[in-house]
Amino acid sequence: MTINYNNKTFKVAGDSDDVTHFKYYQKGDILWGEYEGGGVTKGSLIAKVEPNGTLQMHYQHLNANLEFKLGKCVSIPKILQDGRIELFEKYESVNTEIINKGEITLIEVI
Repeated sequence: MTINYNNKTFKVAGDSDDVTHFKYYQKGDILWGEYEGGGVTKGSLIAKVEPNGTLQMHYQHLNANLEFKLGKCVSIPKILQDGRIELFEKYESVNTEIINKGEITLIEVI
């Protein structure tokens, strides 16, 4: 499955308007992006795009309290019936005393 993420926007799935939004850019097997909202003041990420579209990612951001958060994430894509991309993500923060792990779902914004 070849997926082109270039110039695509995603948001955390849910009904709230105050969620994190992501803007992705891609060149070959390299993806980078920016994100903000939903408690994130400003963030950036870089990822390797696997042949099946999975993203092996590292991220960093400042939260609303201006605390740094650094971590890694694996994003697994699914193409929805309407053609949009859904990403199931497992993340792990690495710069905190207690390692924070979690899962979120992102949905492409058209």
